[in-house]
Amino acid sequence: MKGERVGEPGRSITRPVLEVEEGALPERCRRGLVGRLEPELWQMLRATCSEIRHLEAREILSEAGDRLDASALLLDGLMARYVRGASKGGAQRAIVSISVPGDFVDLHALPLKRLEHDIGALTEARIALFPHAALNRIIDRSHRHARQLWRLTMIDASIHRHWIFRGSRLRALAAVADFVSEMDLRLQEAGEIEGDRLPLPLLQTDLAEIAGLSPVHVSRVCRELRESGTCTIRDGHAEIHDRPRLHGLAHFDPSYLYAPDG
Repeated sequence: MKGERVGEPGRSITRPVLEVEEGALPERCRRGLVGRLEPELWQMLRATCSEIRHLEAREILSEAGDRLDASALLLDGLMARYVRGASKGGAQRAIVSISVPGDFVDLHALPLKRLEHDIGALTEARIALFPHAALNRIIDRSHRHARQLWRLTMIDASIHRHWIFRGSRLRALAAVADFVSEMDLRLQEAGEIEGDRLPLPLLQTDLAEIAGLSPVHVSRVCRELRESGTCTIRDGHAEIHDRPRLHGLAHFDPSYLYAPDG
């Protein structure tokens, strides 16, 4: 089923529900951040999944102010959070976060109900929806499981803080190198890496929003990374030729990702 927009910003969304047979959420979907959950909690989540949805590339899942009654786990593809604002020149938009398979894209909506940002698919994507009523039952029954879900939102917040640092303190070359380094590790944990090649199907304007640069400046940085033999970003992928150099350009410290062995 296509993920069509239902309702207007600031109003409740009533999403069509696809009944999911028991076991319809494959075990292979336990990867990335949700792969860190205890098996017992994962099985409980599988049992409470109410819907699996397919989103088209660039399709908006929810807009700022929508009332949400379910949280979405990204199964395949890439998704983003967008903050929109107004200026004298018209509307402005910035990508403030990217979700990879295994990420809950809006688990923070469980207590908040309404979010201040949009959430949309960057690529074709597949998501699993979990009603908030069912998630609240899991939390009420087990403090241990509640802490595990809470920890996911804390790691999410840590990544957000690093994005603020990247956009405000790192210069152009370091900012792009830092972003590619992050996506490399996150996609590795999600099982999406083939050798030194990672899927990065972003437009030049997307990279500009992420790094806080102009599209022309991003083009120059990508050329510099390629010509230095560090990394090639093109055709929807990033191929890393020299990881130590890439990390060195960004002074990359992955501790904010809270990897299991970190």
